[in-house]
Amino acid sequence: MAEAFGYQLVFRVVGMVASIVTVALTVRHLGAGSYGHLTTAIVFISLWTSFTELGIGAVVVRRVTSGGGDLERLVRINTGLSLVYGVPLTIIATISGLVVYSGEGQVVMVLPIVAAGLALTTVSSCVQPVFLATVRFKAVAWSDVVSRLLSLAVTLVLLQTGAGIVWFAVVQVVPPLVVLVVQGVAASRIVSWRPVFALRESLDLLRESLPQTAVLVIGVLYWRIDGVMLSLLDTPAQVGTYYLATTLAFTLSIIPTFFATSTLSTMTGLWGRDRDRFATFTARSVETMMFVGAPIAVVGLVLAEPIMRVIGSAEFVADGTPTLAVLFAAVGVTFLNGTVSQALFASHQQAFLVRLNVVNLAMNIGLNLVLIPLWGAVGAAAALLVTELIGQLVASWKLSRHSAYRTPWAFAVRLLLSLAAAAGVAALLRPAPVLAALAAAGVAYVLVNVVLGPVKVRTIRDMLDAASDDASDDEVPVP
Repeated sequence: MAEAFGYQLVFRVVGMVASIVTVALTVRHLGAGSYGHLTTAIVFISLWTSFTELGIGAVVVRRVTSGGGDLERLVRINTGLSLVYGVPLTIIATISGLVVYSGEGQVVMVLPIVAAGLALTTVSSCVQPVFLATVRFKAVAWSDVVSRLLSLAVTLVLLQTGAGIVWFAVVQVVPPLVVLVVQGVAASRIVSWRPVFALRESLDLLRESLPQTAVLVIGVLYWRIDGVMLSLLDTPAQVGTYYLATTLAFTLSIIPTFFATSTLSTMTGLWGRDRDRFATFTARSVETMMFVGAPIAVVGLVLAEPIMRVIGSAEFVADGTPTLAVLFAAVGVTFLNGTVSQALFASHQQAFLVRLNVVNLAMNIGLNLVLIPLWGAVGAAAALLVTELIGQLVASWKLSRHSAYRTPWAFAVRLLLSLAAAAGVAALLRPAPVLAALAAAGVAYVLVNVVLGPVKVRTIRDMLDAASDDASDDEVPVP
């Protein structure tokens, strides 16, 4: 499990650099107006991404790891389902977007192109359970980094030819296409994922996945509705500013995503086998995400302005700096939210997750309606941070009531000295190149941790040993 997470993390760093360069080049080439129109199409289509997977993947993993299902059969049924609804989903998303933005010429041009990625994502989602259940993530890592590098290569070609906004919309289809090809080939070497159209078994999967589907739909609305509301309540420039800031900040959110995919099978298995180990494993997972996410939030707050200046352009600095600073803080909270929410799912608390997400979504929409007219992109970022904090507190409370898990507050307190050191170094080096400031702050954070913080060399060794033991206990035979 630790190897799977580390492998993905290394590849993600390379992919993250490629993505940041791609965004910077696109922003500078298109300018605030056209980039805002492109991102308007992107955020609207992203509202529909929850329907590309329907939560069936998590159900497949839970069945397989608990010994209640055949991996290959379940994956093939999922493939058949996806082929049935993938194309209609893309058509519905496209038509609805053309109606909503009928008066926006550039948005209307690029929206059908961006929507094509929905069909590709729908099919590629079918093979995800193969890697989750078997804890094999090399193909996932490779597909991620190759898709980002290829997007950068295409962007460089477009810059040389002076291409317009339509061709930059084509770039948005490159990642899901690469993911489908790479992961599809890799999955076929483990199990067959040729479609099977079995009505009764498909309905059983859909019925069991309904709570998780609701969580996904509400979750996607929660994460994307702010951008859509900005496009309807403010200017394209504000949409572009917010999308640029979220791209920079939430590129790092793939770290908890990779961690969650690496630990899902272990967590679900422990809940059914040993509740005490489940609580301990969850607490250690939260500590790991706290250790990684807290410095991102703190250092990001300090260096938001130079980061925005380097990646964006002068048009984005004024509103982009506070927006990015607030979003970095929100990212730090999401590191914890992902782990706690997954623990609730593993402990069969899907109904509670649905209710919590509905309340968070309603709160987020209400705050956006109030704050966007006042502060634009900054208001949307503030609404996200507030709802993330509330969601984290409520989810942690519920998990502690439902299991022996307790929030590791002592670990958080011991982390403060390391965070203060990182923030101090970042503040001193703000005039220096951004990469140098980031690197120095990271070094300071790690060194102070080794001496005074909660994560020392012995701690890391013990955590890796425990992860190795859990992984060996939870190995799943591949059919």
